[in-house]
Amino acid sequence: MAEAKGRAVAEIARDFFGAQLHWADVFAAKAGLRLTETITFHTNFHRLFAYGNLSKQAADPEFAALADRIAAMRDSGARLDALILAYADRPPDPWPADRFPFGPHFACEAPNAEGAVRIHFRNRFNEAAVGPLHASNLARRREELTAMFGHAVREWPTARSVVGQSWLYNTEGYRRLFPAAYANSRQPVTGPRPIHGLSTWGQFLDFRGRARPEIAEQFKRNLETLDVTQPWLSFPFQVLAVTAPLESFRREYDL
Repeated sequence: MAEAKGRAVAEIARDFFGAQLHWADVFAAKAGLRLTETITFHTNFHRLFAYGNLSKQAADPEFAALADRIAAMRDSGARLDALILAYADRPPDPWPADRFPFGPHFACEAPNAEGAVRIHFRNRFNEAAVGPLHASNLARRREELTAMFGHAVREWPTARSVVGQSWLYNTEGYRRLFPAAYANSRQPVTGPRPIHGLSTWGQFLDFRGRARPEIAEQFKRNLETLDVTQPWLSFPFQVLAVTAPLESFRREYDL
């Protein structure tokens, strides 16, 4: 196993974890679910703790045992403390094996049966002066995207289109990296859909990995009117889906 992240790094996530535990508690009570179930399947913890993507696998038994232990605690503060301690002992969550990384922030998957290449963005505990999507980093990000889409063009002759799905497409700072046809295609993802990935939960974090207070507070207010049949609507930013032909990317990045 890779080296554990340690207590100092884990503490950065305290407010983020607190928001997720509060959500799990409210959702369990309103939906009539066991708290263990909402912690496991309706938060980002399984992925963050490097146990894998629940859209592609069953819950890891080790994480299920942790969720049971956390749910059995009566005090919310004790739950959060125990979760932070457990997180400190876990290794960093790597890019999944089916993703091809290009630089520290972007990755893509090989084309699916329809020829669609799915792209991903991530940011972990950044200590730079500004975030990776700051205007001063625009050129560097586009270099990484040029390399990534160049790889897709060269290596995957069956590739026909590019697809994405994230809350980030709500932001101009992210959309400006891509062809207009791709950025302007955005549509809200309707349900039922999973809500255990950072494509949903990433909106809570600033570029240093700390919780954004304004998002956490708005989310908490939204939970007062939680619709358990559409729980994703409680999140301040909705996940948007985007797509465009690969040819748009060839032109955009001069490939």
